[in-house]
Amino acid sequence: MIAVDKVTALRLISPRSLRWQDVDPAGHPFDPAAAPAVVRSLPPAAEVPARPRNVDYSAKIAWSRSTGDPWADTMSLALIGHYGRWAGGWRWATGEGDFDGGPGWTWCCSLHSMSAPDATLDTVTTALIEWRAWLEDLSERFGRFLPIPPAAGEDDVLDVWERAVAHLVTVVVDRTGAGSGWYGHCEQVLGWFLAAAGIPADRHGQLIEHAVGGRFESWVEPKGAQVREVAERLATRLWHPDA
Repeated sequence: MIAVDKVTALRLISPRSLRWQDVDPAGHPFDPAAAPAVVRSLPPAAEVPARPRNVDYSAKIAWSRSTGDPWADTMSLALIGHYGRWAGGWRWATGEGDFDGGPGWTWCCSLHSMSAPDATLDTVTTALIEWRAWLEDLSERFGRFLPIPPAAGEDDVLDVWERAVAHLVTVVVDRTGAGSGWYGHCEQVLGWFLAAAGIPADRHGQLIEHAVGGRFESWVEPKGAQVREVAERLATRLWHPDA
């Protein structure tokens, strides 16, 4: 398990800071069949706190903050130590879970996702596999559009980028249910696609800000026209930086 200071630990376990090089399945082998045994072999698995029963809601919240959340953080660090940084995304739930606006549906937070120790470990494993499957799904989708043939003309390149961006935004909306903070992960996925396409990292922020720029909101599914506008703006700015 990784031994780090609190600030470094928070950075490591935050899925919002993950880059494509951290999560690209091609660079990080994973066997889902072995995951249950791996999870149970990690030190936090021997010290899973059981969520208290027959207490009021305020007591459960206090327990999650004092006991459940720290254990989940420790398990995150253990998984990262074994698999690499990508594994830290297992807790990134849709809506207002441990980390706002993610794509996961298995783990929400220690308050709602922890129960008896064995069941909690099952939930951790399922959440890890679910997160990995999402990354593999995104990688496959990236491959539908990349690489763009070097000899492609401007119109063809713009068409590919517009279709790719519109497709990825739509996929993230569907996956997250357009819940709280969903657009943060959407922007991250677009950045991952830019990285996979070989666009320099120092351009990602400007390109995405120009394209998205406050057009998306929590709990609001964007209309088709908004998605098309974002796709067109990103594609055009990519090809014409001064546009």
